[in-house]
Amino acid sequence: MSTATPAAPVPQDWWMYHGDPAHSGCVAPGSSPIDSTTVGTLAALHTVQLAGPVLGVPAVVGGYAYVGTANSHLSYGSNGGAFYKVELATGAVAATFTWDIPLDERDSHGFTGMGCSPAVTSGQVFFSAFNGKLYCLSADDLTAQWITDLRYADPLHNQPVNNNLGSDADPVAAGWSSPVVAGGKVYVGMGEGENPELYGFIYCLDAATGDVDWIFCTCQFDASTPNLPNQLPADVLSGPPPAGFTVYTGEPVSRGCSIWSSIAYDATLGQLYATIGNPMPEPLFDGQGNPLPALPRPGYCYGILSLDAATGTFAGFWQIPPESSYRTTDIDIDFAGSPTLFDRPDGTRAVAAGCKNGGFFVLDAATLLPFPNTGQTPASSWRQLLPYDTSGNQIATVDAHVPSSSSSLNPQVTNAQSNAVQQENFYGTYSTPAVHPTLNLLFIGLGGSNDNLVAAGIDSQSTPFMRAMHSDTLLDAWPMSPIQVPTVDGTVSVMAYTGSTPPMYTNPAECALSLPVVVNDVVLCATTHVSLYAFNASTGALLWSDSLGMQTLGLNGGYGFCFGPAVYGSYVVAAALVNGMDGGILKIYSLPS
Repeated sequence: MSTATPAAPVPQDWWMYHGDPAHSGCVAPGSSPIDSTTVGTLAALHTVQLAGPVLGVPAVVGGYAYVGTANSHLSYGSNGGAFYKVELATGAVAATFTWDIPLDERDSHGFTGMGCSPAVTSGQVFFSAFNGKLYCLSADDLTAQWITDLRYADPLHNQPVNNNLGSDADPVAAGWSSPVVAGGKVYVGMGEGENPELYGFIYCLDAATGDVDWIFCTCQFDASTPNLPNQLPADVLSGPPPAGFTVYTGEPVSRGCSIWSSIAYDATLGQLYATIGNPMPEPLFDGQGNPLPALPRPGYCYGILSLDAATGTFAGFWQIPPESSYRTTDIDIDFAGSPTLFDRPDGTRAVAAGCKNGGFFVLDAATLLPFPNTGQTPASSWRQLLPYDTSGNQIATVDAHVPSSSSSLNPQVTNAQSNAVQQENFYGTYSTPAVHPTLNLLFIGLGGSNDNLVAAGIDSQSTPFMRAMHSDTLLDAWPMSPIQVPTVDGTVSVMAYTGSTPPMYTNPAECALSLPVVVNDVVLCATTHVSLYAFNASTGALLWSDSLGMQTLGLNGGYGFCFGPAVYGSYVVAAALVNGMDGGILKIYSLPS
């Protein structure tokens, strides 16, 4: 009697931002042998030096990793980018594409090159870059098939927008948004949230030609009327618009309102979902020169926008509530991560997103309305990801605000002081949630910027670098118990993941400026340590970890990051900014053969 050998899993391509157009962050069941019994045997197979830092997650398709860099040393004066195709089995670079840009066309943060995750499908590679262009390369040899300029008018591609307003000192429009490809169309955001004169836009392009099908301006023109697709502000046009476009001649409700991440696509509803950033100017001031709270604000800002994917017609917009901020003095509360689409336990299609203010929100995907309060605490429609003490009070070491004149590396301020000073929340989430569809769990990274003087990006003693939540109630899904945290306001009791997850509160300033990934009963998460961890999705037990390299020893807490892994069969692929190695590496792990 013979026993049939089980068929090997068929790898699923990790072909775009967070794995698929819904941005589920979940590997298809049966496509990977990585689980809680095997993940502990993951071993580094190859470490590939890249000539510049990586500011995105690689795509992995057909046994190859596709990844781009910023400030590539392969470009002239490091003013440009490089894109690589790397074979997983050998670690060999199969093809490279590079581009240079003028020095004055850098991103507002000083970046050149690219800072997004590519989309690889049907023999094509798509990515946006900091020079305001959208690239389409051949997936075979990385030769350019078409390049469409989304910052300056590109008549050959039916693109009339000149989004280059403001003074020479103002930052230019740049491409942080990771493209989404669906139905032969490419959807991408383009803008800049730090220039008071610029606009945000969503573009739909033909994947074969790069020609623009429609454009939607994310700066609302009239507070009482939704914008129309192909309705463009007069000051971005240098002449009469092409056929099919109309002109708006007034001043919009606000400018800015850019998209920092990727647009999500739902095939059943045929709709797009985009998280919108800050309006400009910000903050607003009253008649006496006092800054006003960030929320509420008119226009398409600080919220989730939905459009019809075929036509770009407005479908809905929802803005986060003021009470969702950890402190009422939080400003510049962008959505740095993307929306995620998933089915709740009752089968309702939902869209979820986390904000820099620490709020996490779940809406009905069809209506963009919050789900009814189930009577549980927190409500099922949203929760604060940052911790309060066990009495429900703010914690002084969380979301600390200091005056702009402060130069302290580790500011010790009271809750009262933080609640009186307006400042960006560096402790919330810059992440996109990952979905476990059978356990009905959501995972999202916590902590943000760790390269500045005013904040380390997270308060590690009280805050885990990743939350595990039930998808219907948003209650924490892993075991918790109280711990004692000393603050300038006195020692407080805080509920924390305990026992099985020692790394969560171990390394000062370690945060997950990254995207978690679910594979079978495992959740993977990368951090600024710079490390990669694997946890049991049900219990939070640590199963495996690895250090990708040293931080670059920048300011508070060091500076270095990995934006998250990609999974392809028995491979785990992660790219990072680390000390040395020209700043960037691609690390390929594999289960034993």
